[in-house]
Amino acid sequence: MLDKKEYMKKYYREHLDYFKKANKKTHAKWNKIHNKIYNPIYQPRRIVFKGKRISIKKNPRIGVCNWCRAVVGIDCKQTQMHHVEYHDDDVLKDTIELCVSCHGKESMRG
Repeated sequence: MLDKKEYMKKYYREHLDYFKKANKKTHAKWNKIHNKIYNPIYQPRRIVFKGKRISIKKNPRIGVCNWCRAVVGIDCKQTQMHHVEYHDDDVLKDTIELCVSCHGKESMRG
């Protein structure tokens, strides 16, 4: 009679193909869902304003950093909206689009 470890090894060897296929399908499905929900490239209309996530009807981004002119997809992965001044009535008033690097520099400077 096989002990528990040997039994599990044998069972895993016999069903290895099934585990590999199931794992790939699960990960591919999860990655698609995750990217559409959380990835800023797929959700460009979502910004953070005073610590809250806000969805905007129209995409405010053009895909180019206003300081260093880095282009999304070529020079940088994403851009972020930087608020020069906060306005409660208009969320996009006094905002500029910066790459992640320039946004960090500007935040440290202010």
